[in-house]
Amino acid sequence: MCAAEAAGVKLLSVDFEIFGYVQGVCFRMYTEKEGLRLGLVGWVKNTYSGTVVGQVQGAADMVQEM
Repeated sequence: MCAAEAAGVKLLSVDFEIFGYVQGVCFRMYTEKEGLRLGLVGWVKNTYSGTVVGQVQGAADMVQEM
């Protein structure tokens, strides 16, 4: 049992892909800043097809807020 389970915290992992024009709006930087603020971990990157993909993990309520 991990510490989060012992504390009764529900963990969640979400994969995402963003379609549309996100270049030049600092989407990745905003995503990183917001994830850190919420205590989440994960990654985000641009794809060759012009989308942004990523994964976010952490407490279910914080992932939901993200």
